[in-house]
Amino acid sequence: MSKIKLALLLSFVFITLIWFFTNTLLYIPFDSNLFTKSLTQYTGIIAFSAMTFAMILATRPVWIEKRLGGLDKIYRLHKWLGIVAFSFSVLHWLVSKLPDWWSQLDKLIILDAISGATENLDLTPIAFEVFLESLETLALQVGEYAFYLAVLFLTMALLKKIPYRIFAKTHIAMAIIYLVLVFHSFALMYINYWTQPIGIIMAIIMIVGAISSFIVLLGQVGRKRKFKGSIQSINTYPDMNMFELIVKSDNWKGHNEGQFAFLKFEKKELHHPFTISSAWDKKTKNISFTIKALGDYTNTLADKLKIGDSIVLEGAYGDFTFKDNKESQIWIAGGVGITPFLARMERLAQQNNMQKIDFFYSVIKLDSNFKKKLQQLSAEANINLHLFETSKSALISGNHIRNSVSNWKSASVWFCGPSKMGESIKKYLQRNGLNSKFHQELFEMR
Repeated sequence: MSKIKLALLLSFVFITLIWFFTNTLLYIPFDSNLFTKSLTQYTGIIAFSAMTFAMILATRPVWIEKRLGGLDKIYRLHKWLGIVAFSFSVLHWLVSKLPDWWSQLDKLIILDAISGATENLDLTPIAFEVFLESLETLALQVGEYAFYLAVLFLTMALLKKIPYRIFAKTHIAMAIIYLVLVFHSFALMYINYWTQPIGIIMAIIMIVGAISSFIVLLGQVGRKRKFKGSIQSINTYPDMNMFELIVKSDNWKGHNEGQFAFLKFEKKELHHPFTISSAWDKKTKNISFTIKALGDYTNTLADKLKIGDSIVLEGAYGDFTFKDNKESQIWIAGGVGITPFLARMERLAQQNNMQKIDFFYSVIKLDSNFKKKLQQLSAEANINLHLFETSKSALISGNHIRNSVSNWKSASVWFCGPSKMGESIKKYLQRNGLNSKFHQELFEMR
């Protein structure tokens, strides 16, 4: 099981077990009122916990990045937490809106054992209970409106057709919605939970989540990893609709090949992620980014930028760093997914590489200047280069790799490119005997 799936599973198994120590969904004899209230509490707690975990990940915590294996894994987990939050939020809303016919289950389900339900028999309300009751009406109202907005923004986040700049700005608004839901959860959670393990856990979650949301709202995400730089040169590859941006930053702390950084070109613009396509050189302090015009933002970026422009870099992030003890490696890239391999080739060319590496690169059309650069870099790094222009030949397949590399079963595989292409090659190689790790860059902002 992948680290992402394991982290997602363990998080909610833990919350569920803690909740079941305090409450239950099994009421014998069946009581629809108690069941509905308990189900409302449980679905709300799971939805809120998922939003909290997603909010924490939005701050890009380094300690979690290292344990999950890179920021690309954090964003994949962030996406699935959003899906869980969306699903349980809808379920929570539906349960709270159940029609009157739900009570008819009392008559249909007849069980004779003793109920496991627990109710507060002390009819004298304590001050804290009175305080929470005074917040109940407001908490219900703001919670419902926050739910509608959360569903809207989460849906926008999942729809990739919505431009990134709109998605990013509305996604920041989720931090405000989250704070409203902290109030909603605090006011409406069962009062007896607060003296139980689930209440203690939820209190911690609310505090940590609120702090994380303020970090996002105040623009403090990655603050300690931001550095100023300036554009040194811009090289274009028109046939591939790509350009290379070379940036100098005197304060940049360095990076490993395969890592990426967030770049901010204008004050009003948000940071955008781009993989670094050069090895770090302390002498020049230059950092290269090879960028492909894929969306509404990058399509016009090359025309807007000029030499000397200021830029803000944040990073470096990621764990796609080619580090293993294998005698052989297989590299596979598609389109702009070539960027981490450019950086690695540059480093290996400086180190007199003795590792056997076969590099398969697929692109619709190769720019002649870019092709020369690839051939020169691969020769200097002692790498076997296999080029595929899909306008002239077929896409790279697992069969191509199998027929071109004699010891492919024992070689580690490093892939960066379209996810469907990567999954197809991965399944083929594993089905036919690959016994090494298949490293796949999963980075997607949504």
